[in-house]
Amino acid sequence: MPIFKQLVLSLLLPAIVGGGIFVLASKRARDQTEGGNGLPSGWLVGVALGVGCIVGYIGLEGLPPFPPREGVHWLCYLALIGLILDVFRNFVTSKRFIGQILVSFLIPRLLLNSMFKNTWGQVEALIWWGCLAVVIFIFWGIVQGSFTLLPSGGWSPFVYFGLSGGTALILAVSGSLRLAQHAGILVALFAAIWVITLFLQPDDKVPVFPIGASAVIALMLAGIWMNGYFYEEVPVVSAILLLLSLFLVPVGRIEAIQRLSARRSAFVQVAVIALPVLIAIGIAVARSGLFGESSPY
Repeated sequence: MPIFKQLVLSLLLPAIVGGGIFVLASKRARDQTEGGNGLPSGWLVGVALGVGCIVGYIGLEGLPPFPPREGVHWLCYLALIGLILDVFRNFVTSKRFIGQILVSFLIPRLLLNSMFKNTWGQVEALIWWGCLAVVIFIFWGIVQGSFTLLPSGGWSPFVYFGLSGGTALILAVSGSLRLAQHAGILVALFAAIWVITLFLQPDDKVPVFPIGASAVIALMLAGIWMNGYFYEEVPVVSAILLLLSLFLVPVGRIEAIQRLSARRSAFVQVAVIALPVLIAIGIAVARSGLFGESSPY
């Protein structure tokens, strides 16, 4: 596929489609705030992210095979699962955690099927399965919490833009251009949402991402990271630092940071979150040998 056509289909098109749905969600949210009635619009944000990821995947890879033959093929299905869960969460308030627990345990088994069959022994497989399921569940909760803990306005999509951008760069320098392109789909989506937010609701006190939009983000990032760690050559330390970056979101609740002005507090919080991502990129670059002999990290 020509490079220009690939860029349009896998980056520009999902940004336009996802961004367009996000504009609709933002408009509905404002109308509901002013009118005080109507169906919740948070599910549309999940749809914007999910549809954008699916459109980007199809533009990059074509229709995914079923059953998937590679871990990367699951990314399209993860976006679809996340979309369904996000819509479900916005309309069903009870038993929502049951689906979250089940999916957290199901994803490692599906995505890493070849590892279960060909690499790990029975005990090792069970240990990996349990640990990964717990990590995915906790990470999912961290993503949900970040929507309210991050500063309002464009900061939230900016943080995820940086996180997905760092992921794409690490994958690229680690030799996985294909997976880096899939991370690039998230970069394009979050960039579009960030720009739209700056124009439509720059000072909005309502979080850009509702809690019901967490599934697509959590599952897509987890899917890309697991593919990068288990099937590619992403440095272990870089993978861990990417995962831990969002765990630093609560630093904004530290009293010393809260005493700062709103803008300075936001800058400090985002800078702290960005630090492990930047270190992860540096380690991946050092490992790649782009600027000399590769590091043993």
